[in-house]
Amino acid sequence: MGETLKIKGEMILREVAGEHILVPLGETALQLTGMISLSESGALLWERLQEGCTEAELVELLLETYDVSPEAAQADVAAFLDRIRELKLL
Repeated sequence: MGETLKIKGEMILREVAGEHILVPLGETALQLTGMISLSESGALLWERLQEGCTEAELVELLLETYDVSPEAAQADVAAFLDRIRELKLL
């Protein structure tokens, strides 16, 4: 079924002026300065990752929520996960 992925670190997702913003808290704020802006689909993926899920489940979530091809959903999820890994939040 695939590796279960889950967000690590203390981050809070807020919507500010129509934008989705991740704000680091606690120890995470010491390691990661600044806030991270997410798209609507990025915020959806982030929320699902907080519960723990597989990459395939994230792709399914995008397919169920948006009118995108499986290839586009897979590419978007891969790019999102790469960025989250770069920030050491996964």
